[in-house]
Amino acid sequence: MGQVVSCRLPAEELQAFDALCTQLGAKSRSDGVRSVVRMASGFLEFSREDSAKLEEIRYELAKIGTNVNQIALAANRGRAPMVKAQWASVEELRRSLPMVAKALSQIIAERRRQGVALFRKFVETQEGARHG
Repeated sequence: MGQVVSCRLPAEELQAFDALCTQLGAKSRSDGVRSVVRMASGFLEFSREDSAKLEEIRYELAKIGTNVNQIALAANRGRAPMVKAQWASVEELRRSLPMVAKALSQIIAERRRQGVALFRKFVETQEGARHG
């Protein structure tokens, strides 16, 4: 299980830390400390606002992908004649959009997991290095 870490902060630093906790969406100061430690260790941490923006981007990417597929379908059926360069651009979009969407989904999933499993592994590695 975890260990308690405590420290004293001057009023202005505590106020700044509380503001950071709010920005990160931390439910408590303990959550805030864990987020700061994870960020300092290189793990992904996003504010609620940033998480919402990422979800919005993911949604928009899905809509764009649908539109690109509809354009390709219409072109294949002869309803939207395209020159070779246009067709190449549509095909490039059809290939790259799913990869971008997948990468974004992985980032969002990592945020949802809060990096806990990775952080625990990191801590174990650090403890092993100190004792080994």
